[in-house]
Amino acid sequence: MTFNSKIERVYFSAKGLFIASAVFWIYLGSSHPNNFTLFTVLFSVYIAINMLMFSLSQKRLIKSRSMLFYLFSVDTVFLGISIILDGGAQSQMFIGYYILIGLLSVYLPAKEVGIVVIVFSISYFLVALFPSNFKQLMTIIMRTFYFWLLGGIGYMTAYYMRASERKVLRTLDILNERTWELETSQVMLENVYETTRALSTILDMDQLLEEVLDIANKLLRVRKCTILLSGESGKNLYLYAESNIGKKTFYNPPLMYSEVRPTGIDMSSKLSSTDKTKNFSNNKSFMLDLPLISHGKMMGIMQLEPLKKGEFSEKERKSFTMFANSTAIAIDMARLHKKMQDLTVIDELTGLYNYRYFGSKLTDEIRRSDRYHQQISLLMIDIDHFKEINDSQGHQTGNIILQEIASVIKQSVRDVDIVVRYGGEEFMVILPQTNLNDARSIAERIRTCLLYTSDAADELDGVDLG
Repeated sequence: MTFNSKIERVYFSAKGLFIASAVFWIYLGSSHPNNFTLFTVLFSVYIAINMLMFSLSQKRLIKSRSMLFYLFSVDTVFLGISIILDGGAQSQMFIGYYILIGLLSVYLPAKEVGIVVIVFSISYFLVALFPSNFKQLMTIIMRTFYFWLLGGIGYMTAYYMRASERKVLRTLDILNERTWELETSQVMLENVYETTRALSTILDMDQLLEEVLDIANKLLRVRKCTILLSGESGKNLYLYAESNIGKKTFYNPPLMYSEVRPTGIDMSSKLSSTDKTKNFSNNKSFMLDLPLISHGKMMGIMQLEPLKKGEFSEKERKSFTMFANSTAIAIDMARLHKKMQDLTVIDELTGLYNYRYFGSKLTDEIRRSDRYHQQISLLMIDIDHFKEINDSQGHQTGNIILQEIASVIKQSVRDVDIVVRYGGEEFMVILPQTNLNDARSIAERIRTCLLYTSDAADELDGVDLG
């Protein structure tokens, strides 16, 4: 048991009671009145030494172990002289040994308790054995036996008290640790909830993905975060965005993934050699794959890698799952919002985007090309003498031809290219990440398809592209 300030007060209080009892016995119950002067001097010195030690201990001028050693030496001398003055074996001052052994056995280890009992036993034998008879000798032996018994009992009691104290402290440490973990987990879940709840208010997909990567980096503190979303057919996954130690990368157009580890999405479709494919089937760095599911529909997969080596804890997995669920709902809402927007920007006849959509989309694509330092091209397509077709064959035939032209243009460009019916027989094509030479090649391919291979080729006199 630790000898702290509280234990010191208990120790000195017990010694004070012992001194008071000894004084009461000597002056009121002792049969040796001639030694009162010596007793007075002895008790005065003993009390003064104990008070001095107590004062030094309170001021931390002496270590507790040193103080116990000094007082133990003083106690041994004091009790020895007191017993001699009080009649040797007949003196009742031996009770002081019991009190001191009981006190010291609580604070000292077993080896030191044994030393105390041995010293007190030898001291008592020396001061009480002579003169004595056989009966007194047996009394001295019995009293000495009780020294050992009391020392053993005191030590064992203190030992189990110390063991119980350690057990209680360990339990308290575990409880404090669990409480701290629960509080930390609760705070983290609340932060994740409050932060991800705001995702549902972001309807632009690019802005949404950027916010998701920011949350993964700053709040969840992961090394890597990759967002894979399924295509319209649901058979392939596309890499839309990823972050690596805070560095964010967005893919426009998104890159196709194949042979993805998580099940639930059909990845059996074969990819042509011209497809931009990124294969992570052998990537072992990601420790956690979270499905992005909204209203029972698989939206994609979020892949996370811990900042430090090792697996994510159960607490982190719960937080990440909540984050993934919120992300999936936000992505679903963003896609739904885009579909609703498409209903207002789609040309009813051809199924292409209309002029309203063209203006805003062209501005967005120019900004994106500036942001990512990419090239962009624009094609304008005009059908020669189309008014004559309407006048000679009727508007219904003209509409069919326009539908056929729109289909040919759509099939002649990439999925990421934006085909627009600009007005009447005029069409526009926005070509992201396309330089001038590639744009010319695409324009020639469209012109050739319209004039020579399409169903409307017989009705067309010419096609102007610029």
